[in-house]
Amino acid sequence: MASLDEPVRPHGYRAVWRWHFYAALWTAPLLIVLTLSGAIYLFDREIDAWWNRSVQTVAPATGPATGHAPLPLAQQEALVLAAHPQAKVLRVRLPFAANEAAIWTVRGADGSARDVYLDPGRGMVTGERDPAFQPTNLVRKVHGTLLGGEIGSHVVELVACWTLVMMATGVWLWWPRRWKARGVFVPRLGAGGRRMWRDLHAIPSIFNAVCVILLVLTGLPWSAFWGTQFAKLGEAVPFIAPSPNFHAPPEADGKPAADLHAMHTMTAKPPEDPKLPWTIRHSMMPQGSGSGMTGIARIEALLPLLDRAQFGEGVRILYPQGAKGVFTVSYVPDKAEGQRTLYVDPGTGRLLGNVGWADYSPVAKAVEWGTMTHMGRQYGLANQLANLVVCFLLIGSVTAGLVLWWRRRPQGELGAPALQPGDRMPGGVKALLAALAVLFPLVGATMLPILVWGRLSPQRLR
Repeated sequence: MASLDEPVRPHGYRAVWRWHFYAALWTAPLLIVLTLSGAIYLFDREIDAWWNRSVQTVAPATGPATGHAPLPLAQQEALVLAAHPQAKVLRVRLPFAANEAAIWTVRGADGSARDVYLDPGRGMVTGERDPAFQPTNLVRKVHGTLLGGEIGSHVVELVACWTLVMMATGVWLWWPRRWKARGVFVPRLGAGGRRMWRDLHAIPSIFNAVCVILLVLTGLPWSAFWGTQFAKLGEAVPFIAPSPNFHAPPEADGKPAADLHAMHTMTAKPPEDPKLPWTIRHSMMPQGSGSGMTGIARIEALLPLLDRAQFGEGVRILYPQGAKGVFTVSYVPDKAEGQRTLYVDPGTGRLLGNVGWADYSPVAKAVEWGTMTHMGRQYGLANQLANLVVCFLLIGSVTAGLVLWWRRRPQGELGAPALQPGDRMPGGVKALLAALAVLFPLVGATMLPILVWGRLSPQRLR
């Protein structure tokens, strides 16, 4: 949103600056909200553990002081249902550490969901919480939808995509005509005024640009429109397919689907669960036999298939939904390459699907690696802290840009950069914006009214 304070500006500078100005002005407030909520969500596990410490922290299930081994899941389930006789179990999250409770989510007769915390060593219900009012759930909804539901999801996607436009035009505006340290790589703090604010806006943005673009791109597969369409490309491009999407898993009788149409009639979409990996959310799942219900003891017997010794904890078991629903064992450790999903027929206890990292397509692997890096999990604490620094730098540079705009704008006016006769967008920038419009259709759709307005505005007509 700022000029370079250079005496000689390149051809098309004002035209690029104008696009940067408008892209930044509308995205900046929302981008700060998304960045701040993302910075908080980096520590969702730590926040949950602190917020629910009175019910989630328990004495270690094993150890010299207690000698208690964790109870079998079937006994834990019975204890939860004894505390909530009319409830239906929806899922269970196994503890991440020996001193944590297992979290059983149940739905009561009134339709409301509750998280029931159970000490797995002593077999005691330590308390319960309403999942809708967990602070990290609220932060996740702000980050994903701005609390606006489906419309909010599309707004978040627009902000993310226009951030790419803002970053691309910002890099072009920063690119120095004379390479020097001060004003290019080192902020001129002693200069004061607009020059100082320009440097505080532009220079941190340049150092942060690659990381911000990476965070945007790794978040887009989860977006409402682009992410869904990107996954659907797998129907025609196996390289992109979120494996095993569009490849039919067997039915309960072991017969594979004969063709694509049969696959869609024989299989179903996974349950709507925000914790499922992107690859699994966009893959078809097998249907069960629809007869009877095997106990969770059978599911527990399959847990050794998960490589928890190497990758750590992160197991969630989703109970069947619907007449032919199946048990879904979702293992999402911090490192993406440890992911595994098991599908189990609740009628027979038969393993219907075992989907691991080796089954993912190349793009699916890239998406899952990007997701875990985006969340600060892939590389441990260093990943969390690095992402936090990126967030703080982004918030600071955007704030500096807003301050600079506020100081330079004429009183009572918007202060958009004015075009002069002969100002034309450089061909390279045009090509880049056109590519972004094609790759991200929502950006292209919102660019059209801007282009029409620019052509018909009084200044253009003059």
